[in-house]
Amino acid sequence: MDKKQDWKWLPEQMPGVAKLMRDKRRELGDAHVNECWKRGVVQRERGWFFAVEGALSVGTPFDDPDFQPQVLPIYTSTQALLILRTPEPAHGA
Repeated sequence: MDKKQDWKWLPEQMPGVAKLMRDKRRELGDAHVNECWKRGVVQRERGWFFAVEGALSVGTPFDDPDFQPQVLPIYTSTQALLILRTPEPAHGA
């Protein structure tokens, strides 16, 4: 599985998710979003990155007993949802 996946289709097919990712990059920084993508999408680790828009999803669903999908706002096919791991506090902060 050394073949690198081409994700160039994502902004066109999932524009809402692409926008949410840009927003999260501004809020949390590129390094955190990149780490979440790497761990949740590339390495398929639970609890790092999950996004859905319409019938498409990317990442690995969260396996957290505290995460309750039913408390999320009503989701329709025209909305996008992005869930990233919360950044860890910096040491000494």
